[in-house]
Amino acid sequence: MGEKTGQTYILDALKEVPKYIRWCTPSVLPNQKRITDVYSTDVSVSAHFFGSYVDNTGIFKKAHERAARVYGADKTLFTVNGTTGSNFIVMRMISLENDTPQILVTRNIHHSILHAAEWLGVRFRFIKCAYDPQFESLIPPKPDDVIDTLNNYPETNAIIISSPTYNGLVARIRDITRAVKNFDKEIKVIVDEAWGAHIHFSDSLPESAMDAGADIAVQSTHKEGGSLQQTGMIHWKEKYVDSDLMYAAFREYVTTSPSYHLLASLDAVCAYMERNGKKVVENMLKKAQYLKDLLGEKVIPPMKILDDSLELDLVMDYISGYDKAKTVIALTKFKETGFEVADILAKKYRIVVEKSGLNTLLLLTTFQIKDEDVEKTVDAILKIMRRLTKTNKKELIPNPFKHVENKPVIEPYVARRVAQTIGRKVPLRDAIGKIAAEHIEVYPPGIPVILEGFRITQDNVKYLLTVKEMGGHISARDPTLDTIYVL
Repeated sequence: MGEKTGQTYILDALKEVPKYIRWCTPSVLPNQKRITDVYSTDVSVSAHFFGSYVDNTGIFKKAHERAARVYGADKTLFTVNGTTGSNFIVMRMISLENDTPQILVTRNIHHSILHAAEWLGVRFRFIKCAYDPQFESLIPPKPDDVIDTLNNYPETNAIIISSPTYNGLVARIRDITRAVKNFDKEIKVIVDEAWGAHIHFSDSLPESAMDAGADIAVQSTHKEGGSLQQTGMIHWKEKYVDSDLMYAAFREYVTTSPSYHLLASLDAVCAYMERNGKKVVENMLKKAQYLKDLLGEKVIPPMKILDDSLELDLVMDYISGYDKAKTVIALTKFKETGFEVADILAKKYRIVVEKSGLNTLLLLTTFQIKDEDVEKTVDAILKIMRRLTKTNKKELIPNPFKHVENKPVIEPYVARRVAQTIGRKVPLRDAIGKIAAEHIEVYPPGIPVILEGFRITQDNVKYLLTVKEMGGHISARDPTLDTIYVL
């Protein structure tokens, strides 16, 4: 049967979204001010009397100034390409400030920072990070780990820490910042705080990056901050950050045709959080705790939850705390993978989780989750669990990132360039020991397993093939993993 004339694929799919219970982004504030008629209110920069988003004037300047006050920054800018766009702006600022910039990054850093580094010719080196295979979780570095890496690369211009991690572990940002500034006060401490837009508003969560003294923080406000998908913010303190350079980088990379509706969503969030931030975040955390309490009563054990006291005790030296809005479940005692359980939840029960892995499910409590959603979800997990296959011999994959060397064989921005002339495709298993000419990652979370310019290891290949076999999503030139691009 042929397709209907005039069928609207995306629009029709979106009409089905309200039928699902969504433990995933975006986390949208139910009671913020909203524009009800998007089409009649759409407008462009031609309405110059509003001021200029690109030049930070008029209503946009007022909105940015209020956002800085609300989030504890000196300056704030809205972005409409998520933290990915914000990271490119910040990296461009670093490249404008330094002739041959170098940064240190945590191994769980988002691919947007690595891509921006390649595009802008910024060298990057990895800070040592531990890994928990049961929860498939990279663990933030301790201050000593950061300083050890700095001692090897004292020419570093900036440290970039991803915190909270995808699984909700919050780094010791205050201690790291103090240690870095004692080493060299001019080294910037930048936090990819994509998952932490709500943290500033709760006394029961760890400090936000701005509160902890970081120089710059980028946030995906749509993730846990209340705004529409694709929206984000860049916050900074002016003591060690040149605002003129940040604005210059912003003007270079920001679109001149932004969606004013996305910007309005950010503005509405700031207005709402200014008055109701603490109350609405605490209410969200109560629902998250309700989920964990019900799981504890009905389902656990044999499943495990990451923020059980025993589990967190194992990583306490590495973190300042945990984002309680997240619930990470480990399926260690079952043969089935997180991919399989997530698929059943979506197809049979219309429940969507934020992330699934070989051994985990991650449920993100959003502002719009209701108590009845919690109850329906726990009942569904209980029904599924009763049909799972118990085992005492589940193989956990060791750290897939461990064998990526701290230093590339060839700088990634050079590898990308020479790949155009000497790059070639080979079967994945034949690529072990060769230098990669592409990024390959499991998405989510968007952390590259194989990187351009780095040597490919047997552990890299084994992990990717296992994820593929178990139904995970691979992002690569060849998503089938039949071939890989190497130098």
